[in-house]
Amino acid sequence: MKKVVYSTVAGLLGFIFSTTLWADGKWEKKGDSYYLTKKTREFFSVTAAGANKFANKYATYNKVDFLVRGENDWRDYGRINLEGNTMFAVPIRSGMQVDAVHLLVGGNVGNRYEHDSLLKLYGDNYYYSVLTMLFAYQDGTYKVLSVPVFWDWFHLGSGEWSKDGAKMISLGNNPVRKDCSLYHVVFTNPRPAEPLKDLLLSDSWLSDRPSSEVFAVTLLSKDTLDAIPRQDRKFSSPVTTADKEPADKRTEWMFNTDLEGWVAGCSETWDIDAVWKAEGFGRKGVVYIPACNWGGDKISWIEKKVVLPDWDTLQMQFARHSAAYSEQDKQWTDGLLKIIVKGPSGEDTVYEKVYSGEWNTETVDLSRYKAQTVIIRFENHGAGTVRLSQTTSAACDQEDAVIDDIRIVRGR
Repeated sequence: MKKVVYSTVAGLLGFIFSTTLWADGKWEKKGDSYYLTKKTREFFSVTAAGANKFANKYATYNKVDFLVRGENDWRDYGRINLEGNTMFAVPIRSGMQVDAVHLLVGGNVGNRYEHDSLLKLYGDNYYYSVLTMLFAYQDGTYKVLSVPVFWDWFHLGSGEWSKDGAKMISLGNNPVRKDCSLYHVVFTNPRPAEPLKDLLLSDSWLSDRPSSEVFAVTLLSKDTLDAIPRQDRKFSSPVTTADKEPADKRTEWMFNTDLEGWVAGCSETWDIDAVWKAEGFGRKGVVYIPACNWGGDKISWIEKKVVLPDWDTLQMQFARHSAAYSEQDKQWTDGLLKIIVKGPSGEDTVYEKVYSGEWNTETVDLSRYKAQTVIIRFENHGAGTVRLSQTTSAACDQEDAVIDDIRIVRGR
């Protein structure tokens, strides 16, 4: 059974749907269009696979507007949680009439089409899943509409597919994610005059890797739903280096609530910044620094300008963990992490190590930089030899360096 986010399923198609929770103030509105906001992580709760580089809060495709940017500290799209057995209940008012639901979708995240021997021959570039919208009406009936959504790096170009009120429009390359695709998905309500009880969205897979990257939802309805007036804004380019940032005199960064001022960035060949996550491998607040050596060295980093103490001996300690465990290779995924110090006299690599394992405390000597203001960069490079399955390549299999608890301490 699929788990439903924000409402409980227990009766239609063998389940009975409970009343969807109506979240006040979670929508913006203009005319007959309602836009699901990104003020919090409540709805777009899962970190996307790439940095959010939309210049404006809203983007327009096929004359439909989408709310694509969150608050200032959102460094990724934020996507709806459709992983595993999860279904997402769009937070409408019970009894509302809806004409259509529009989704902006960035392909599938991390999927492998493992159950089709023919498609395996084509590698990772041809896999897809199916997005399904279930319209559950108050009279106990329902309608189900579905569209196929291809993997991010499968390039369809322009075009569209439609059937029975469901439509997928390929928008070509994603404007903010290099080499990835973008789709406009439309689910037109077959019974728009009928009051709805639930709107349920799901991915086609049960307990498997594919999950579609839905990162914007627009409802079309002449009915009323609690909403605030649409508020447009523009965003400045994200900071990706610490050169112009103020110097930090602290000596500990625990990452319990955010990146604590560390700047995340990535190379031009790689559109995936390092990200903070609330939990990872038993720790509260960790940093994932991804990398990939498929099609070139694709790197990401975090860095910070720091005033180092005037101690005779100076060390930096941090906790490191690998991102995933391979049942095939019976070990953790690996990646090459470098620590680079940029000081007044130039820059040096003070740590360079391929690591595969669980939490371990790593130590770096910084004594030669004592009392200096330097930039410390944790920079991850793809160097994988571990594969997650027979259908995957070691070149990009979650070579993320997972980092926590950076400390500057007196050396021994």
